Amino acid sequence: MDIKKINQVGQLRPSAFDGITNDKGFKQIFDRKLSEVNSIASPTSADPKTDLLDHSDKVLDLLDDYAKELGNPLKTLKEIEPIVSRIEKEVDLIESKAAGIVHQDREFERFVRDLSVTAQVAVLKFQRGDYL
Repeated sequence: MDIKKINQVGQLRPSAFDGITNDKGFKQIFDRKLSEVNSIASPTSADPKTDLLDHSDKVLDLLDDYAKELGNPLKTLKEIEPIVSRIEKEVDLIESKAAGIVHQDREFERFVRDLSVTAQVAVLKFQRGDYL
């Protein structure tokens, strides 16, 4: 076994350790990488309209899943109910977030209102028992 080769392995990436000031080097590297990942992963968090569109997209996906589940004769309504609950929660979240945003843009306001009404009608029909 060549000891010199083992020693060289630790020297392959010295740039990762630049700026380490104390014995908590791992934490410093971890925090630096975490902040880099967070800055790449969430560039839309500063824009409330984009955030609202992301939630709207989630509601549309849930409505698609809901329609597929209703079309599946092997699924019971009890098995479908969690999707309906998630739709309700997302619509409530959208409506609360949209309060200050949509009044500035009429098309956006109409989109949010139409999505909300569509989702609420689907939930109401489910709760009323239209699919028994």
